Amino acid sequence: MNTGQIGIIGAGASGLMAAVSAAWTGKIAAGEIVLMEQQERIGQKILVTGNGKCNLSNRDCSPHTLQDYYRGARAGELERFFTRYSAEDARACFRRMGVLLTARNGYIYPLSGQASTVLDAFRFELERLGVSVRTGCRVLRVRRERGGFMVETEQENLHFRSLILSCGTPAGRKRGEGTDGYRIAASFGHTVLGPWPALVQLRCAGDYWKGLAGVRCAAGITLYAGERDDEVWQERGELLITDYGLSGIPVFQLSRFASRALAEGRPVRALVDFLPGFEEENGDWEDFCAGRFDGFAGRRAEVFFAGLGNKKLLMTALKKNGLGPQDPITQKTRRQAEGVFRSLRRWEVAVVGTNPFSNAQVCAGGIPLREISDDMESLRARGLYLTGELLDVDGKCGGYNLQWAWTSGAIAGRQAAAACGRRP
Repeated sequence: MNTGQIGIIGAGASGLMAAVSAAWTGKIAAGEIVLMEQQERIGQKILVTGNGKCNLSNRDCSPHTLQDYYRGARAGELERFFTRYSAEDARACFRRMGVLLTARNGYIYPLSGQASTVLDAFRFELERLGVSVRTGCRVLRVRRERGGFMVETEQENLHFRSLILSCGTPAGRKRGEGTDGYRIAASFGHTVLGPWPALVQLRCAGDYWKGLAGVRCAAGITLYAGERDDEVWQERGELLITDYGLSGIPVFQLSRFASRALAEGRPVRALVDFLPGFEEENGDWEDFCAGRFDGFAGRRAEVFFAGLGNKKLLMTALKKNGLGPQDPITQKTRRQAEGVFRSLRRWEVAVVGTNPFSNAQVCAGGIPLREISDDMESLRARGLYLTGELLDVDGKCGGYNLQWAWTSGAIAGRQAAAACGRRP
């Protein structure tokens, strides 16, 4: 049986940060830190973040704005962590490892524009520090033993005084993978909420989606959940229509709410405004519609509505309201034409599901923050630390999820090292 001071299960973003941060304290020998990864390579998910460019943080991420960017946990619960390790601290960490940074619209990237730069920085630093990295190391079970934890793997049994769970979630993984962290945490008495896919596409009812697939356009989206529309959320941005429903950044931002509501058996619907910026440049919508009837009366539908949106979308809206492109817009067809106008501003769809975990960028749900201390230490098992996506924290697109990984991983690594240094 091998022994060490700190065991870290999972070499994703938060696990890598935990390992480096623990070693940097100098409180224990780096060789006493063992990083265990089930995959054959560490940090694989980092390589696909930010479309391969690794949007690693955001300048807007401060302890005073957390409620704008994070879900699951309340801002008050998160503030206790971000005041201890902020976005500025994370940027300083990457500079310490030699990573040059750049910002675009507040989004922080490596100057190289390559996610591999971030992963390489961790790899080189772990090697320099002498941290033990074990890949292809699947953890079968963990149990509490006198003076620490026994970790049983497929290859060997390992004993550690402190253990950090950085296992990640099923997001972006094959079916059935990514649940080990939940299983281990639950074995120590932790609650597991969900999980539910987040930052993922929405699947919608309707037989017209294949004809609209590939359309990209600005849109405002309002999501309703519950029989009486009990909960309402809104987003705006570039929408991507797929052959099964809706995608794009605003959809991703809302998807965690749809996932949870659907899992709880509540109906979900969305209203899409395909002309969200109309009033900014063109005045009042109602006046515009009335003027269109006055100035374009008698013209073919395809002419009457030309310029109001993507042609595929306009043709679908015509069909939806019983009009053909060659039909003239007259007093006889005015009601159908008014229906097209309504469709463009309030296109209603029933959301019937989300894409699976394998398509999700993150997961909503996990272990509630009320079950861990300010040090990321479990309140169920002393010496056990939890980090990253394993906890009930998920952020919007824009580097917020990686920032949570850096914050939680750094705190856990530092505190685990400090605790080992204090114990006889």
